[in-house]
Amino acid sequence: MGQDEPQRTDRDAQLSRFIRPEQTFPALTPAEIERIRHFGEIRTFVDGELLFETGKPGPGMFVVLKGLVAITQRDGLGHVTPVIDQGPGQFLAELSQLSGQPALVDGRAEGDVETLLLPPDRLRALLVAEAELGERIMRALILRRVNLIQDGAGGPVLIGPSNSAGVVRLQGFLTRNGQPHHLLDPDRDRDAAELIARYLPKPEDWPLVVTADGAVLRNPNETSSRAPSA
Repeated sequence: MGQDEPQRTDRDAQLSRFIRPEQTFPALTPAEIERIRHFGEIRTFVDGELLFETGKPGPGMFVVLKGLVAITQRDGLGHVTPVIDQGPGQFLAELSQLSGQPALVDGRAEGDVETLLLPPDRLRALLVAEAELGERIMRALILRRVNLIQDGAGGPVLIGPSNSAGVVRLQGFLTRNGQPHHLLDPDRDRDAAELIARYLPKPEDWPLVVTADGAVLRNPNETSSRAPSA
């Protein structure tokens, strides 16, 4: 009992960051997992292996059968922030996994992990075929995206004066499309100041945009093939 208390305390602390944590990270029952099985396929991972990676298309929804997966946020400046640890009975996904869009977080195996993977088309089929279970899963996916937006977590890093026309335009686009992002003020943030010293942006270059893979873009437009997409 005493040995398990720190783990429960850590998870309670993680959950306290989120709105409606019991709906954001619901646990699936063994019976529910059995209903999901014919929609997915078994995938195993060794300690330290990534299940999904920030900025790369997500493979779909994972249901953890054995082991532990650490979910973390990472931005183009190399900042890594723990989000939550997910164990047996938990499912790993948010709204972007419905369409195979780039993941907003990293998922890394802590020890050996066994999962059930539902690719986007099979996940959509599950949501239709299992109405009640699908509703619970969909609510969780929406709440997870809302939490990411409210935290300003994941997604691109915007660098520039908050009153810059380019910053206002791109922030508005990202917000309207539900895309999490950070805005760093070059007058107050050391990382932003160092990037500005390196790239020497002109006023028309605002904002500089740092993508999850570390690329730096100068005032990208919404339709640019390299601009952050929602």
